[in-house]
Amino acid sequence: MRSDQNHNPVNPQSIRLFLGIFPDKCIQDQLAHHVEKLATICGGKKVSLSQLHLTLVFLGDVPISRIKFLQQAISKVTAKKFAFELDEIRYWKKNEIVYIQARSFPAELYCLVDSLKDALTKSEFLIDKRTYKPHITLIRKAHCLSKVDLNTSITWDVDKWFLIHSKPTNNSIDYISLQRWNLT
Repeated sequence: MRSDQNHNPVNPQSIRLFLGIFPDKCIQDQLAHHVEKLATICGGKKVSLSQLHLTLVFLGDVPISRIKFLQQAISKVTAKKFAFELDEIRYWKKNEIVYIQARSFPAELYCLVDSLKDALTKSEFLIDKRTYKPHITLIRKAHCLSKVDLNTSITWDVDKWFLIHSKPTNNSIDYISLQRWNLT
């Protein structure tokens, strides 16, 4: 994550945003180990360590003039810390991604997501209405023909969440943290 902020060159009046959580360095290293193994099996483009995240709510393009209002709306959200075990590797053929998920995510994650969606809706922000399916994308443009088993699970303790600017670059996307909130 970087801390500078540049505007979307396509529409300089808005920037692409989402709310999410990032793994710490220890979790990143464990995920990177799996990415390396999976890349030899599935091919595709590996997601860089700095981009590994779990999306809470996708907002899309938000007018720059509304960002402070957005921050005020979600700053009122409180939620408890939680942890989960990343223990399943999956392949999503339609989107050509290999991802990792938990067999069972904790209720606190869903409470956080629901609280954020509620605060955003009340503040008249458009949000993705699809059913929330938490996952961490590891490889894009992959072609997995066989099921991949995860030998060991990864325990992820979550104590904060972020407002993130998804900024396109020449070769990829930078994720820029605009603000962080701690869980209680």
